[in-house]
Amino acid sequence: MKRGSSTLRALIGDAMAIQPRSTAQLGDVVAVEVLQVNQNYPYLELLDGATTPLVAGERIIGVLGSRQALRGFVGCVPDALAENDQLSVLNVGGVIGKFLDATTALGEATRVRYLGTLHDERGVVNLRRDALPVADRLLRRRPIILVVGTCMNVGKTVTASELIRVATANGFRVGAAKLSGVGAIRDLKKFESAGAADVKSFLDCGLPSTVDAEDLAPIVKTIANALDGDLLIFELGDGIFGHYRVDSVIADADILASVAAVVVCASDLMGAYGAHLYLNQLGVRINAFSGLATENISGSAYLEARLGIPAVNALKYPEKLFATLNLGGSILHMTPPVTHYGSDVAVA
Repeated sequence: MKRGSSTLRALIGDAMAIQPRSTAQLGDVVAVEVLQVNQNYPYLELLDGATTPLVAGERIIGVLGSRQALRGFVGCVPDALAENDQLSVLNVGGVIGKFLDATTALGEATRVRYLGTLHDERGVVNLRRDALPVADRLLRRRPIILVVGTCMNVGKTVTASELIRVATANGFRVGAAKLSGVGAIRDLKKFESAGAADVKSFLDCGLPSTVDAEDLAPIVKTIANALDGDLLIFELGDGIFGHYRVDSVIADADILASVAAVVVCASDLMGAYGAHLYLNQLGVRINAFSGLATENISGSAYLEARLGIPAVNALKYPEKLFATLNLGGSILHMTPPVTHYGSDVAVA
């Protein structure tokens, strides 16, 4: 059976079996049969990042989770399960749940039939079973670049990837992460291609989607502690304001103490202005705008003139955007890394 990339962090033992269950738990790895494929969204991303068309009648493995995509599908973990229940594939990574709604352009998500939940010698296979232990604070002070946006599909991944590429060319070892959104690995593959020394995502913390997280700040701290690198570049998927808990990251003082720069990607001028107002109320300074609102000087010049914030398109001028962030000064003010050994604390 094909495995969706959202199940990448699930370690499945040799004694795997598929058994129907009546309970539906977030993160449970399930087997389903494809019934009807949405031809507007017909692909499944596999464990190696490659995509393959879904075919009616084939069986695939995915994970129970939720999605709240403003420009995509909306769905949730079902309250209960029974063999042959109809569910839907909510994203390319194989997150599976109860379909609720979609944009008119996409229509109903690919429908599947529930066959059962995966079990092995350790019991039910769930993403949380092998997740990184959750952290309540950052253990090392390294500069963090936050790339956030006003919505999905506004240029965040492109911007983060270009910043990784330029930072790497400037001698940094970059640890990169996708820290909100719905489980898939294509963005992580882009970060690797750009030169990131280490990549991780919320999947490493047992979450198929951050819609289902009450507070995303512990996830960010967990990933930051686990990442290799002397510069961390984090993309927060979806929007600052929305269902994916990005606001809980921006409101966390421990995280913000390590944030050297904030880059906002906006779809238009009003979105950029709204992000400026929202973040300003929280005391968060925007270092630069990028993304769709900076595609040409109509947007970038207007934002710089009206808001006094650099607006630099990452695709056109990646080196200029990186230089605008002035990381040299930020790094000099970072405190030395702190390593914890049991109850003792040592400054490295």
